[in-house]
Amino acid sequence: MPLTKDEISELQEKLLLLYKFIYQTKKFKEFYYQGIEVKQKYEDDKGLISELIVMDDAEELLKSCIIELEEMKKDKNVAKEARMNPDEKFQDILSSQDWNFLYKLYGLKNLDDINKLDLEILLKIL
Repeated sequence: MPLTKDEISELQEKLLLLYKFIYQTKKFKEFYYQGIEVKQKYEDDKGLISELIVMDDAEELLKSCIIELEEMKKDKNVAKEARMNPDEKFQDILSSQDWNFLYKLYGLKNLDDINKLDLEILLKIL
């Protein structure tokens, strides 16, 4: 399914929000619930968020998808990016985001509202 530049940007933004939520949730659990098995229920109607939370490599999966989308958006002949390793690319992408703008754009007050994020475009691609 070929995507337009706008669809690529939208998908990347949603994946970034999803990544941030998954990362923060896992770090929170790791810090506060270390050694305790806690099952939280997330209000996502498709079960995607719940599945990503339990996956061991969810952050790496989302990172690689975000980097791939960034490469699709940009000219592949950019010399600076060719020299960057994937972790540097990802950190560059994260640091360039205006998170407050993304929250407002997708109708989120904060990451706890991640269930309001329409992930249909992601599910269509999968």
